[in-house]
Amino acid sequence: MNLDEPPMMSRRERLLSGYAVWIWLVPLVLAGAIFTLYFVLRGSVAPSKSAARGHAQSKEGNLDSVRQGLSRETHLVACRNALQQVNAALGENPALRSPPWNDEQKRWLNENMSLEREELSELEMSHYTRLDNHHLFRCFLMRDAAKALEVKGVRGKTGTAARETPLDQAVRAFAWVMREVRLREGDSANAPSSYVVRRGTGSAMERALIFADLLEQLGDPETPEPELLAFLLFLPNGSGAPRLWTCGVLAGASQEVYLFDPALGLPLPGPKGEGIATLAQALAMPDVLAQMNLDDKHRYPVAMEQARKAQAQLVCPLSALSPRMRYLQDKLLGPALRVRLAYDAARAKARVETACAAALGKPMAVSLSKSNSTLLRRFLSVDEGGTDTTYLEQRFMVAMVPWSAMPAEFLDERRFPPKIGLGARVRELFAAPFIRNTVDSGLARDLLLRGRYGSALPVLVEERAQWRNQREQAVNAKNLERKAMEWLDSATAVYARQLQAATPSERADAERSIKAVWGGERARPIYVIINAAAAAAREPETVYQLGLCSQEQAEQMQARLDVQAKVGVAQEPREKEKAAAAWRKALSDWRRFEEDYPDHPDRHAASQMRGRAASMLGDNRAAIDAWQKVPASANALESLASLYLARQWQKKHPE
Repeated sequence: MNLDEPPMMSRRERLLSGYAVWIWLVPLVLAGAIFTLYFVLRGSVAPSKSAARGHAQSKEGNLDSVRQGLSRETHLVACRNALQQVNAALGENPALRSPPWNDEQKRWLNENMSLEREELSELEMSHYTRLDNHHLFRCFLMRDAAKALEVKGVRGKTGTAARETPLDQAVRAFAWVMREVRLREGDSANAPSSYVVRRGTGSAMERALIFADLLEQLGDPETPEPELLAFLLFLPNGSGAPRLWTCGVLAGASQEVYLFDPALGLPLPGPKGEGIATLAQALAMPDVLAQMNLDDKHRYPVAMEQARKAQAQLVCPLSALSPRMRYLQDKLLGPALRVRLAYDAARAKARVETACAAALGKPMAVSLSKSNSTLLRRFLSVDEGGTDTTYLEQRFMVAMVPWSAMPAEFLDERRFPPKIGLGARVRELFAAPFIRNTVDSGLARDLLLRGRYGSALPVLVEERAQWRNQREQAVNAKNLERKAMEWLDSATAVYARQLQAATPSERADAERSIKAVWGGERARPIYVIINAAAAAAREPETVYQLGLCSQEQAEQMQARLDVQAKVGVAQEPREKEKAAAAWRKALSDWRRFEEDYPDHPDRHAASQMRGRAASMLGDNRAAIDAWQKVPASANALESLASLYLARQWQKKHPE
């Protein structure tokens, strides 16, 4: 059986289903016989058209239920349940299924992506697969983030609704990704964007993939294709795979390719530091990239000659290429529920080829990145619709835990083996808050990403108070270490009996003993020690998330004021004061973070946002100081970005 087919019922479910069938079947058979006799006697026939109409309405009612459910909740479980309902409706009414590919579409995909047979089979499924659950969740997560970035309710002088230009939207979306995903370059393979954005740290490539996903959901939802299209620009590396340079962005009807560097964390500046550099400018004007060279130590690592060798890659998520996803987007969910689920790879490729050729003056190689397009499928386990058998998803979760902060005595794997018994239980207790608070729906990180700042704030405040309370308990506890060692001796003996248990009764007795040893007052010291260690590592992250919450609120209020200024509408004093108050709150939060955690690896990211807040409040000296004080932990491009911001602001606001 294919794992993506609708699951079969268990024996118990079949029995219950059978009983239910007979309970309802007997009365229905009797009723049917009576009605048949009635119509025969009347010389008439059953109202087949009415019955068919009712049947169709029933199926549409199922889809209405799906739409209503997804309009309320879009977490992974909600997406999984929704697609199960859609599959059930498709099974009852095959007319709701999407039309298959034609031969020309298949041929184009084979020529441009070289998909394997199993990958093509995934795309040709008529029902929605387990991989689609995760694709739907990613799209809704990015859609919610995009909706939070929208500026609404601003009207121009003529009374028409004012919108940001597509390019302005791209600039704000890029800044959001750079704030929400702190740069962390590592040796591990890339992870899917829905995982990375919740973790809040990622490589330049992972940031680029999130940016591309977010742009898909921005813009006018009534347009047949996204107004914004992002792709990746790579440079030859001399040896090995090419290295990522920037994200290229096509905005609206323009054929210009705008450049956004996810490692630098900034859009590349246009000539004389004004606007955003286009690919055409970077390839024709040496000063465009060279202006980022501040001194011998701080230089931009790409020159015009290197940029002219750039190659373009499009990332097309595998599920988004399937005909069923277009049908789900346009027919089954839309227009009542707007979210972009499908990707027209052929049209996107043609658009990028045209724009890049215009910039370069000759054709530029544009390919479809198979590795990034199939990233989600390779990351997920077989049970979740993927192909991974090496526990990539589990290892991703485990890697989020700062194990070095765990008490040293628990790191002794001989006494505390990490995968069994007492060692596994201790590690689970320590790891739980780091994983749960990062990936669970409805908690602060999820709320923040979806733009629900008012809901995220009290959750974060409460979490911070809990961690401080945990640390205070450890400080105030008497004889904590002695009591903990006494408990550990008894717990070790109990777990040893579990390993030695040979009969069912012995195993059951050992389980009861384990449950007892973890309960009661005697176990309290071990909880205090574990929670205090977790608090020392988790509290700074909670405080950082509080700063982000304040920053995002201020950024959104400022965006509204900026749109009003662009369309020539007078800014209300009340709105200006609210924005100023939000910036003061963000500034205060970042100052507190830097003061409380001076050696934290995210101090540089905090100081960059502190500089932004100070600049919005008109404190130019404070903004320049924040950007100039680059900690030693910052990498070369992060340092360059900060110092460039300081230099540019100093030019605009000389003392």
